[in-house]
Amino acid sequence: MGAITNFVICITAAMGVVLITVIRRGRKRVKKVYPPNTIVHHQIGRGPYAPSITPFALKLETYLRMAKLPYLNVHDRVRSSKGKLTWIEVNGEEIADSEFCIQYVNRKFNVSLDEGFSEENRAAALAIQRMVDEHLYWTLVLQRWVYDSKDGINISKMLNFPWVITPTLRNFVNKQSYAQGVGRHTEEEVHHVMHEDLTALSKFLGNKKFLLGDRVCQTDGAVFGMLAQFYWHSFGGYGEKSIKKYPNLCDYCERMKVEFWPDWDDCITHGWTRKATK
Repeated sequence: MGAITNFVICITAAMGVVLITVIRRGRKRVKKVYPPNTIVHHQIGRGPYAPSITPFALKLETYLRMAKLPYLNVHDRVRSSKGKLTWIEVNGEEIADSEFCIQYVNRKFNVSLDEGFSEENRAAALAIQRMVDEHLYWTLVLQRWVYDSKDGINISKMLNFPWVITPTLRNFVNKQSYAQGVGRHTEEEVHHVMHEDLTALSKFLGNKKFLLGDRVCQTDGAVFGMLAQFYWHSFGGYGEKSIKKYPNLCDYCERMKVEFWPDWDDCITHGWTRKATK
């Protein structure tokens, strides 16, 4: 009887290995060929009230618009070599991470939005960007996936995610933010540092049209991509209430939208009531 049991276990295990192999092979990405010298921007589909639900996809696409570089959007869930959901490829070369994507297109297409600004202004803008990308971001995702759900906001419905994966995403955010450091704080402490970052942004922007003055710099794309999530994709939760305490940041969001997204209504789903056409 024991021999039969062991045989069944071995057969089951073997079938499992074969099944996993078949699934992985089925998921293998078929590399497509795009027109030469075309910036192909891979990102997940459009968002309900802003063009993306992820700040880094919106950061990258806004930058391409700021730099007036033609690009092609491919809406998929194929991850980059670094496991991220926004990346580009040009002539078959794949570039991961939104910031390295921007640096790549700057070199490839001879672009420099920061030209003409002082070294001090460039350094300050870079520091602001690091704060936004590496710190404010974690307060956003904690609020979105952990705290808002406790406050009764159905984030899965709002972001058009299957409800069954929400607990997995919540656990992932908890683990990643804990490893990063922000997730080790209490909710009240996270709210405190969120407001510190927003206050710093508000004071830095002041009455200026863009971060460094009357024309955009490279960091404007990153700041807009992040603030847009608070402003348009917080669904009445704490994030939205927080940014509305800073009128100049709200005006900045609207100004960036008008300046670089004249087709905004075509790039959103209007609360998942229709498909975006761009």
